[in-house]
Amino acid sequence: MQAKKGYAMVLVAALMWGSIGIFVKSLSALGLTSASIAALRLLMGAALLAPVLVVMGMRGVRTPAGEKRSAFSLFRATPGTLFACALVGILGLAFANLGYYISMGEVGMSTASVLLYTSPIFGVVFGRVLYGECVTGGKLLSVALNITGCLLAVTSGNFAGMQFSLLGVGAGVFAGLMGALLAVFSKVATEKMHPLAVTFYGFVFGGATMLAIARPWAEIADAFNPEFILLLLGFGLIPTALAYIFYMNGLSLGLEASKVPVVASFETVATVLVGILMYGESSDLVKVVGICLVLLSIVAMNMDFARVRSSAAVRLWHESMAFNGRTWQQEKIAGYNEFINSGDWQTWVAPR
Repeated sequence: MQAKKGYAMVLVAALMWGSIGIFVKSLSALGLTSASIAALRLLMGAALLAPVLVVMGMRGVRTPAGEKRSAFSLFRATPGTLFACALVGILGLAFANLGYYISMGEVGMSTASVLLYTSPIFGVVFGRVLYGECVTGGKLLSVALNITGCLLAVTSGNFAGMQFSLLGVGAGVFAGLMGALLAVFSKVATEKMHPLAVTFYGFVFGGATMLAIARPWAEIADAFNPEFILLLLGFGLIPTALAYIFYMNGLSLGLEASKVPVVASFETVATVLVGILMYGESSDLVKVVGICLVLLSIVAMNMDFARVRSSAAVRLWHESMAFNGRTWQQEKIAGYNEFINSGDWQTWVAPR
């Protein structure tokens, strides 16, 4: 039950991530580059989370018995936990964004989006190698459905516009790898630290890394106005602070690292729906099929196939599929002939 709650929280986070395009389009129109937007998003998320952690610390959330409550109690971290948080921020957030932006510049948005969602494959591999999670047929089926669904949802089955560049493909796959590592490092960090504190430090490390890469001072000065401030607040709150609060809290409930990227891929569905509903992008049958496949992959990833196979409904289905009318007829005729030849029928018609 707790795991189902965790996967539901990851799904809510993915739904919020689907709104990223709204803010990116608006901030890009003000003259900001993708790298600058990523840096500002993470740092704004950290700024919004900091007072929440202060209030939680003062209320004694996760404070051991007898220890004095402190506004900074949730910020305390051992070097090992802080290192895991740094990996979350630098690799799982900053480098994943950087790889994605490089890929978009080289091969276009559609191809980069498809490459990004190779992360479920890496998730299955990491889950097996690092946590000993079983690689079942259900997981492999789910990953196949997921990748196919993302491909169709993003491209509508039209692959003519997809481009190839060794750097672009490599950067896109690298972004997928970093996205899978986000789940791995987050799971390690949340075992020792409050999920919101892990999120805060991840934002700080990731935002600082992107800030050093982008150096957006001139862009911020040119774009600075009330609209820019409101967009930045909304961007830092909805698809950043709130989304990662759900994501990290979900991971802290003992989820399998191999399953998380598949559930998180619902972001693709949410992004496509935002494009259709808000920007009038085309919606055709192929795109709908892709969305359905992504949803089916999430259901398949969280389904207990062993329990389904042993259910009464499946047993009845197997029996019905194994039924052979000709064989049944021959058995009935043979039984009837045996009954006649035995003479037992006479006892049924003899006067009583």
